[in-house]
Amino acid sequence: MSTAPSGWSLRALAQEAHVLPKVARDAAEEGVIDAQHTVETDIVLVRLYGALKRLVWPEERRPANKDQGLRVWEAITIETARAALPDEVHDDTGLFVHQTGCELVSGPGPKALAFFKFAEQPFYYAPLGRWFNELPTRRRLAEEMTEKAKD
Repeated sequence: MSTAPSGWSLRALAQEAHVLPKVARDAAEEGVIDAQHTVETDIVLVRLYGALKRLVWPEERRPANKDQGLRVWEAITIETARAALPDEVHDDTGLFVHQTGCELVSGPGPKALAFFKFAEQPFYYAPLGRWFNELPTRRRLAEEMTEKAKD
């Protein structure tokens, strides 16, 4: 596992993303992240990748013992998340993932509308804003702000 000197190891990415190291390795092999030049926001992408790889839609035939690469909707979802990180991600930003792609939403109104829009079909909700705020530098920033507020 080689990474850039200032980058993250795949094992460290997996640990922070709360997934198995194999998930991070698979994400690198499938081009979701670049193992040679990892950055902190890759943690969110690895976490999302791990969640997406476990999804099987109703009536979908997908052998559990054979990985078939990224499905089209998985690639769309990952690229949507990548494009949003970090500039378009707010505390309440999330991705509604469905069988043909995804919808990025922020704010209570758009989130409620998306819940109604997708209520009649299977979907997965990925809380990108929460995951982004759980990144190590974001956690430290939040802790520093809390300490300053106490003073």
